[in-house]
Amino acid sequence: EWGDYDGFYLMEGDSVPVKNYWLDVILGEIVAYRPFAVLGAQYDGDKWDAFYEDIPISLLHHTNGNGIYNVSHPLLERLTGQLEVEAPCPYNSIPYDYRMSQMWVEGTLGIVPKLAPTIMLNEEGENITLSDNTAMFSKWANRWKDEEPYRFTKAIHNYAATNLIPRHLGPEYVIHGAKLYSPWDPARTHVTLVIME
Repeated sequence: EWGDYDGFYLMEGDSVPVKNYWLDVILGEIVAYRPFAVLGAQYDGDKWDAFYEDIPISLLHHTNGNGIYNVSHPLLERLTGQLEVEAPCPYNSIPYDYRMSQMWVEGTLGIVPKLAPTIMLNEEGENITLSDNTAMFSKWANRWKDEEPYRFTKAIHNYAATNLIPRHLGPEYVIHGAKLYSPWDPARTHVTLVIME
């Protein structure tokens, strides 16, 4: 189903390499952190600061979709298989990376995700009852939690709509979701017009 590959790097269009040799560094991270099911980054921006306490633990600790997926790991096979099973149900409204985190958190901590009431209704406006998968997710967690199948790399950072300038950058080689601005360099560009309210 995955071809002859053991893994792949999913690099979304809003991911930007910010240093030379970024792919070499990521390949080195793969070697250093294996075995893993998913190697990526958690959110590291500041857009969530105002409502941080209200964010579910599965979102706070989810690995952003930009990451390395080890398709030879049996946990990833189970997670993606469950995504396929859930395709016709309300869980399909949740981004795959966040949904996989919800499954993992449900299995390790027993926290069942809460869905918005409106997506829990069918076409007739009746409540949909979802299957209880906690026991299955717990079985997965008991099998793989000691090997830490979710790993985090400093080579990739998820900033999700955070505004940055180069001095904000640290060890990351690839940034995701950030708006990276260059400071004004008067030697290169003269100001021709400034409009202020």
